[in-house]
Amino acid sequence: MSHTDPEILALRALGETAGTAHDAEHAATCPRCRAELARLTEVVELARGEGAAERLQAPPPRVWDRISAAVGADPVPVPVPVSPATAAANGTSAPPVPRIRPRRGPGPGRPHGPRRRLATGLAGLAAGLIVGIAGTAGIVQLTQTPATRVVAQIALSPLPQFPQWQDAAGTAVMRATASQQLMVVTLDAPRQPGFYEVWLLARDGVSMISLGDLNAGHTGTFIIPPGTDLRNYSRIDISLQPFDGSTQHSKTSVVRGSLPAAALGGTTSPR
Repeated sequence: MSHTDPEILALRALGETAGTAHDAEHAATCPRCRAELARLTEVVELARGEGAAERLQAPPPRVWDRISAAVGADPVPVPVPVSPATAAANGTSAPPVPRIRPRRGPGPGRPHGPRRRLATGLAGLAAGLIVGIAGTAGIVQLTQTPATRVVAQIALSPLPQFPQWQDAAGTAVMRATASQQLMVVTLDAPRQPGFYEVWLLARDGVSMISLGDLNAGHTGTFIIPPGTDLRNYSRIDISLQPFDGSTQHSKTSVVRGSLPAAALGGTTSPR
C-alpha cells in the first residue's frame, strides 16, 4: 500500500492544502496515515497554544542560523537577549523575538524547495522533543494560526437504539479558514476498550466518511476532505471501534448530530 507522503501530511497539519484529492482520501481512511496526521496536528496545536510565547526564551544566534538554513529563509540578525529587568534598568526595551520569513515555494501539490524543507523539518521535530528550549520560538512563528470563523456548533446526543450510551454527550464545532473546513469534536463518554472514531454520515444512513480518531482525552480537530458534499454527508457520528484493524464503522454509534442549515453550503473545495 502506498501511503501519503509525510511531507504532505506535515503541510496539512500546518493548515496548508497540500497534495491531491487521492492523498486527502487516503489520509482520511488509512489508520497509519490518519494517526501520523493526528500526531503532527497535536504538535502544531501545542506550538500554537495560547500563552506558549510567554514561556519561551530567546535562543542563541546559532539556532536561528540553523533554522534559516533548513527552511531556505533569508538570514535574520538575532539581537543578544536582554531580560526585561536589565532593559528597564538601562532605560531601553527588550528586543522582540525575530520572525523567520521563508521564501515562497511553488504552487499546490507535492511540496518543493523551502516548503518541502519546512514540512520535513516539522516531521523530524515531531519524532523527537519538538517543543524545547532552543528553536521553539521559531516553530511558533512558522505555525501562526490561520484566521478561522465558526460556521456552526452541533450538539451530539446518544441514539435510542443504544441505551448503554444514554449518559454520553458531545459537541462538534465547524470552523472555516480561507482554504479548508475543520471539525473540532469533543466527546463526554466513559473510557472503553477500543477507541472513538468520528464520521460524516450520508442521508442514506449507509455511506460514511471517516474524519479520524479522538485522542485519549476524547477530543480531536479534523479536516473535512475537499470535495465533500455536506448537503449529503450532513450528520456527524461518533462510534466506538475495536482494535481489530478494520476501517469500517463498528455499527455501535455513541452519539450523533445533524449539521444545521448554515453549514450546508454545498461541496467543500480546496483553495
